[in-house]
Amino acid sequence: MKRHGSNVMRRFLKGEGGQSAVVLVTAMTAVMAIAGASIETGHVYFAYRMLQASTNAAVLAGAYEMPNTTNAGNAVTQYSSQAGELNASPMLTNALAVPSYLCLSTVTNTLNVPCSTSTGAVGGYNALSVTQTATVPLWFGPLFGFRQVTLSAVATAAMRGGPNTPWNIAIIQDTTNSMTHEDSGDQCDGTQLSCSLLGLQALLQDLYPCALGQTCTASSGVSNVDSVSLFVFPAVTSGTVADDTTCPTTGSQADPTIVAYTFPDVNTSPSSAENLFLPAGDTYQITAFVNNYKSTDTSTSLNQGAGLVIAAGDSGKSNCPGLQAPGGEGTYYAQVIYQAQALLATQQADNPGSKNAIILLSDGNATACASNANTAAGACDTKSQIVAQEGTLNGTGTKTSNAAGYENTAYPSALGECGQAVLAAQAAAAAGTTVYTIGYGAETSGGCMTDATYSATVSTVWKPGDQPCQALAAMASAQVNFYSDDGQGCEATAPSNQSITKLTAIFRAITDNLTVPRLLPNGTT
Repeated sequence: MKRHGSNVMRRFLKGEGGQSAVVLVTAMTAVMAIAGASIETGHVYFAYRMLQASTNAAVLAGAYEMPNTTNAGNAVTQYSSQAGELNASPMLTNALAVPSYLCLSTVTNTLNVPCSTSTGAVGGYNALSVTQTATVPLWFGPLFGFRQVTLSAVATAAMRGGPNTPWNIAIIQDTTNSMTHEDSGDQCDGTQLSCSLLGLQALLQDLYPCALGQTCTASSGVSNVDSVSLFVFPAVTSGTVADDTTCPTTGSQADPTIVAYTFPDVNTSPSSAENLFLPAGDTYQITAFVNNYKSTDTSTSLNQGAGLVIAAGDSGKSNCPGLQAPGGEGTYYAQVIYQAQALLATQQADNPGSKNAIILLSDGNATACASNANTAAGACDTKSQIVAQEGTLNGTGTKTSNAAGYENTAYPSALGECGQAVLAAQAAAAAGTTVYTIGYGAETSGGCMTDATYSATVSTVWKPGDQPCQALAAMASAQVNFYSDDGQGCEATAPSNQSITKLTAIFRAITDNLTVPRLLPNGTT
């Protein structure tokens, strides 16, 4: 009986063990399925976050290149997850990013970024939307008949423009005799100087004098946003600066009195502040840093009573055309760049959180003459346009009279004048200033004669024998910061800038460069 009972019990337990195995396998399968689903869900979510991140990068890169839609489309592709592009990933296959260009009223009204075309004309777009799709191969999905899933991400961004970081901007305008020449009509019907001033007016129109919705007056207590100071070369006497910034009650606006490029004491260190500024009584600075060029950030017209606006040629009075170019001195712009940078540094210290920029417009051909110059090395000695009050200017004299300096191109020198400007601009860039240069009729041959034999050598961007167009390009703090009107065959080096040849469009593009594109909520109208 006991044996029989024992057999029954063993059979019962054996039967129960079989049932437990089935239950265990079923439970384990369920657990594994749940775990697999959890892992797969995390896998797909991570892939989606990667897709969204690359879509954001693509839309911002594209918006940075707008309003040029060709360049914008190329940038969208470059920063997408498409095969071979910067954000490609084996986790995202068959990716495709499609841009859509938008003209959004919210961007116009709130951010003050108008819709525009690549040439600066009215119309076009001010925002970009990118839709990117990609296929995600599944890890556990094939066990249940699902091999992949298709994901989609959308991002929208406003193109550059409107308010952002406060800027201190030094405009350096060429007012040498060449600027009195009549423009060919490509820029405007007038002199090269008057066409340049139209560009300056466009810049002032697009800048932000003070915060959104505020009145930009000293009495309002509102802080400056974009402050602008105007510099010219050659310099003028301090007593006649007002001739460029005020309108006479009778007669026509007078020409200021120009002066030579003068160094107080060339025996001091080249980096000495004494040699970065003209002697007392002479100045490159026509206006201090001001924000009274517009009454509010949304003003559609400039304040025609402001000295800066008068100098820019928008006084509204026929007898007051703005900056004058009396002529009589050649081009030498290293000193004005050093001085502008020194004053920018002071302005920035007074306005914490602001950034500095220099915008220089010239034909780039620096060949001011110095008496007793080293003509054998390319210097011009017919006039005393670049002089020293004390000491002997580099690049002057002979091996006998100035053994240590007659072939020396170190600032200040009558030799290597274009190269000195390149070094001055690069020193400003090294101090954190963004340097923009604009070539207006810049030469590609026969210029910068003082640099033909002796000049600075600056990496690969500048060397002896280079030309005015190359000098202006080398002075810009980045390749994309050099613009040109395409005159004399001088073309902007960055492909994105080569279609922007109108001065008004160039100045507006620079204004846009002072800001960054911003992501917008999808569906913004």
